[in-house]
Amino acid sequence: MKPRFRALRPDEQPECLQLWTQVFTPGEDYFLRYFQDPLWKPEYTRVCEVDGQLVSAVQIVRRAVRLNGHSVWMAGIANVATLPDYRGHGFASRLMHDAHEVIDAEDFLFGLLFTGIHDFYARLGWEPLTLSLPISIPQPMSLDPDWRFRTVEPDDLSRVRYWYERTYADHPFTVIRDETYWRVWLRWEDENWRQGFYIAECAGEPLGYLAIETHYRRAGDGSQQVEAISLTELGMDAPEPALLESIVRFVNSMAFQAGAEHIRWFVSLPEAERWLRPQLPGLQFIPQRHPMVRVGHRERLWEAFEQLSGAPIPAEIETLSVAQALRLLFGLYSKSDMAEWSALSEAFPPRPSLFLPADSF
Repeated sequence: MKPRFRALRPDEQPECLQLWTQVFTPGEDYFLRYFQDPLWKPEYTRVCEVDGQLVSAVQIVRRAVRLNGHSVWMAGIANVATLPDYRGHGFASRLMHDAHEVIDAEDFLFGLLFTGIHDFYARLGWEPLTLSLPISIPQPMSLDPDWRFRTVEPDDLSRVRYWYERTYADHPFTVIRDETYWRVWLRWEDENWRQGFYIAECAGEPLGYLAIETHYRRAGDGSQQVEAISLTELGMDAPEPALLESIVRFVNSMAFQAGAEHIRWFVSLPEAERWLRPQLPGLQFIPQRHPMVRVGHRERLWEAFEQLSGAPIPAEIETLSVAQALRLLFGLYSKSDMAEWSALSEAFPPRPSLFLPADSF
């Protein structure tokens, strides 16, 4: 068994899709979008071939994310998979090293992945990026009769895109989405996927949108129960208090009726304090432990700090870990962290930063 590690050939896409569907739950239609992405190229799909068969693969995705009026390139790692009969030979580790070489040879600032096996990736140079997630217990809340929330229609895309840009233009770490991204990566044409998006209307006037995801778990008796409801994103022309209050009421009502144990609010920490906590006094924050990050060229990170501040970086920044430096750069930290970074927080204060679930890979 002599493995070959290389880039995928375009004619091998069907075989790669089959590999991923053998290892992961989603069907081919889910994975096809990786190849339909306009930024995809064969070098971004690293594969291991044994005796003429693809037995392991790793996917790189290219994403532009916001950083205070600028954009930087992020490399996402996805679909790290090895067929069961070929595990234990280090194929995935070797492919990850190959992916690192590809990423480091291009203009990416950092890499991001989501995993539950941190030890494996830590050995390869990745660091946990712990983020805070607001959660609350569902409450029975009624809606004002003037308000209505309806599922989106295909021709709602232009207004949803507009509201997304209006809301997240000043949110570092969010992905810059063009129309192709919405249609291909976010699968706007897929009715099943669109069912999680809602338009908020007051007296018949569309004022914003929100996206909701339902999380299930298997109960002791084998039945499927709702574990949580997530508000995964929202958008509007302006953050009107009445609109925000109605969104909170709608999400709470949906979660309470579904019997969800809690609600996950994917909003930035400053926004959670500003408009969630007044309506949800019991709001809590739990750590998201799935994200991990890697920087291949630290000098690019220091250049990003200098571009952001317009001055040479303080010496203290170079003592931070990669994960700490990225949290500071994007403002991905709370007031409780400011004591630790008191000398740096004035130049690099907390910002309404977050990464939205729909942009995961």
